Amino acid sequence: MSDGQCDTESSEEPEPSHQGRRPKTSRSCRAGLIFPVSRIERFIRRGDFGERVGAGASVYMAAVLQYLTYDILDISGNIADGDHKRRIAPRHIQQAISNDSELHSLFGGIAFPQGKAPAKKPSATTSSRKGRGKKSGKAVRSQNVVAT
Repeated sequence: MSDGQCDTESSEEPEPSHQGRRPKTSRSCRAGLIFPVSRIERFIRRGDFGERVGAGASVYMAAVLQYLTYDILDISGNIADGDHKRRIAPRHIQQAISNDSELHSLFGGIAFPQGKAPAKKPSATTSSRKGRGKKSGKAVRSQNVVAT
């Protein structure tokens, strides 16, 4: 939803026959949320989670989902920015979840099909002569003799 859809002050004047009525606003707008409260309530009712569903359950669930989504996208956006990327890739979301301890405890067992394994940092024991062949013992000894 864009911000314009939740404006209660509309420029249109009510029709003369409906002067006492207020303009219709969605439950998402009344709660100040972007996520759809009515749709979540429909899923809860059809999901057969319980015999009775309270009126505030769908509002609370929509608020929690919106908060988690914002949090994950904020952290993964910062990671993508650190990688000098303008788009958030599945790898960035996976890194955001694995780096945050609370998100990791919530989403720890989730596998991302397009998210690559976290990059391992090179250890300090690896040589800086990567890509070159090994030098023979004579060549190494002759360089040491010349240097001293």
